[in-house]
Amino acid sequence: MFSSLDRADISLAPTQAGNPQFVQTDHRSPEEISQNPELSAVMALIRTVNPKRMAEDGAPEPFVIYTCEQHPPLFLKRIISAAGATLAIGEDMSPQPLPEPESLDRVLNDAMHALSSAVTNEYSTGLNEAAVSHLEQSLSPPSAEANEFLYWSAILKLGAVGGELIKQSNGGRWVIAGTGSLPFALDTNYNGESATVNPLGKAIKYFANGEEDSLVPLISTLKANP
Repeated sequence: MFSSLDRADISLAPTQAGNPQFVQTDHRSPEEISQNPELSAVMALIRTVNPKRMAEDGAPEPFVIYTCEQHPPLFLKRIISAAGATLAIGEDMSPQPLPEPESLDRVLNDAMHALSSAVTNEYSTGLNEAAVSHLEQSLSPPSAEANEFLYWSAILKLGAVGGELIKQSNGGRWVIAGTGSLPFALDTNYNGESATVNPLGKAIKYFANGEEDSLVPLISTLKANP
């Protein structure tokens, strides 16, 4: 269930202080996690951040427990730590040691940049509008119900490349978003002013609606008006 990005796997009873508790499960071996580290990192980051948005205003912050069968690679432990989650191994729910938490902002932006670079290398493209168009035509995922890993992988790949292309032309940073299925948006510039765009949400719409929701016109408009 490591690729269930828009929900928590398990909801536990709240703590005595009233904090909701969510468990995200990852049954892959360390070797399987490391086969695609860039995608694994972004997926884990989403799965540790997203449940924290489920609390109502003024309610205690949710606790997120990320469980693995074995100790995951160090890069995944860094993600869990930066997101403020805890790591559990097997059926033992006691927190396992994690690295000192790094800046979530930096970890998020490094992860999305790394994923974009991995995708452009995979498809032998540059970081440009032609690459986004190529990805839109090449990625044809099944529905989330049929194969959620392929579905969410396509969205993250397309959204990461689109977002990094916007950053390249207009500047900006990936940030935690309060709305949307996925918790990341891009703060950038448009006509000399700050603007927020949602490349991942646009990718979701593209795979649902087709060409009318292509990322290319959005990117072209932003690039022409930095």
